[in-house]
Amino acid sequence: MCGTICVRLEPRLVEVGERLSASELSLCDDEEQVAREYSLALDAYTAAGKLFDEAAEPVELAGVSALLDIAVRHFAVASARHEGKHAPHRRGRCFYNPLHDAAAHTGPDAAHKPKKRQRRNSPTGRGPAVSMCAECRRRAQANLPLDVLPAAVSVKVGRRTRALVEVPYFAVPHDRSIWSATGYGSLPGSSDAELVRRVMHGEYRRPGKDSVISISTKKRGWLSGRRG
Repeated sequence: MCGTICVRLEPRLVEVGERLSASELSLCDDEEQVAREYSLALDAYTAAGKLFDEAAEPVELAGVSALLDIAVRHFAVASARHEGKHAPHRRGRCFYNPLHDAAAHTGPDAAHKPKKRQRRNSPTGRGPAVSMCAECRRRAQANLPLDVLPAAVSVKVGRRTRALVEVPYFAVPHDRSIWSATGYGSLPGSSDAELVRRVMHGEYRRPGKDSVISISTKKRGWLSGRRG
């Protein structure tokens, strides 16, 4: 799986780098906000390259994809504002799998009356809605399993036993994963700048699958269903 993702990401990493280097902005002294957007774009690209070189698992490669999205989006905003244009509409990432297409919707659809037992657009079925790509939203409306990005963790399955299993990346405790803690920058209270900063500080190297993690019964329920 990592090999397939790398094949998809490597040319995009090159393409984004070429776009940034070929379109260097010459900013005026009064363009502080533009400068911040441009700086974040460059930092995000640097973080993406750093993570790509060290990534060993799909959750980390998804981080590369998210960081490239951040670089492209903030560069587009900086360019538009530098030219006196409106900033382009922001499209978030799919919370359930950042390797999917960009989010098609955030929040409930006022034109769609949900079924009585339809799954909410949130990882637990309650709480604030999260951004979803069109395919995940279609599956959620049909109560079908979602193609959730997995993370490998060592889970306690008994008093003295444990097993290495795949769980939804967001089921990993926040202190064990910056991806779970931030939803790849998509969760309320998180931000693109925070994700870039934490990757640059190497926080993705914190213990993951090599540490025993207790997963709640509700979250373990994800393990019994397929992800696609």
